[in-house]
Amino acid sequence: MKFLSAYYFRAHMYTIVPRHVREDMEWMADIGTNAVVIGVLEQDLTAGVENIQLIAAEAQRAGMQLFITPSRWGSLVAGCPKVPSIFSSSSPEVWALRANGKPPTSFGPVASVHHQATFEFFVSSLERVLSIAPIEGIIWDELKVLQQRDYSAAARAALKGKDIDNCDVHTDAQADFFERVNSEVLKMKPELDISMFVTGDMKGYPVERCARISNLHAFGLDGRPYRMADGGTNDSDGTAAFKLLCDHGPYFINTAHQADKWAFMLIENHAMSSKDIQLMDKRLPEVLGLGAEHICYYYYPRSVSEPDRAMEVLARHLKAR
Repeated sequence: MKFLSAYYFRAHMYTIVPRHVREDMEWMADIGTNAVVIGVLEQDLTAGVENIQLIAAEAQRAGMQLFITPSRWGSLVAGCPKVPSIFSSSSPEVWALRANGKPPTSFGPVASVHHQATFEFFVSSLERVLSIAPIEGIIWDELKVLQQRDYSAAARAALKGKDIDNCDVHTDAQADFFERVNSEVLKMKPELDISMFVTGDMKGYPVERCARISNLHAFGLDGRPYRMADGGTNDSDGTAAFKLLCDHGPYFINTAHQADKWAFMLIENHAMSSKDIQLMDKRLPEVLGLGAEHICYYYYPRSVSEPDRAMEVLARHLKAR
């Protein structure tokens, strides 16, 4: 591991206590965290400016960089929290459409990557957030419709002459869109570190195509920090884990390296039972030994049965790396 980042999600969306932020930053810096990553919703660009600036200042004071995860923008990416995109919800003319004429949804209607307004929205939003604080990196979190067919008029025009029923054609369009967006934001700030990951249970063409996006620094996956055979859970609903860093990580790491990228892994340490925390303690040395250059973890995430114990486990292994 060469770079360690921490997801610092929504803790200070409206209630923000400066001394708490400072304590959080000191905890992260103490275990060797290089960058704090905040989730930026569309409305944060107007309603969360001062909060972002306070976090940026405290991160800098602690010797860390500030990264962002654009969250739910156009319903095309994940991030936090799970909400509809204001942009796509209020702009039906930009919707991607299924063959039946209805929009695909990801907590709300999904914007089409073929519509010029979608591209302009992403670029202007990134320009805005770069004007708010000294952002040093961007993490594109889980492309949500990477294999979703789009039959909108904009898609039909853009894909004329191509097989619109072929999922790979739409995967290419998604990858091309983010490559274009990256290109524009790098004109604004050439030294930005841009990473992307997709869900850890994905494989084949979508993974390999995204890894080849030319202007990414790192590419990878998210997943639970144990093995499928361990019997850990996926979330607080108790369902079995289906994306596992120990099982799926080697494939993603190899794919990233073949594309001349750093490998990225997000440790999904949220929604953990006591048993899951025990499994994380057992498997973290294996996870950290897989060879990913950029590792990210959640700082005090949601739905953990023993939050302090879980963070102690993470801190102990990360400091010993």
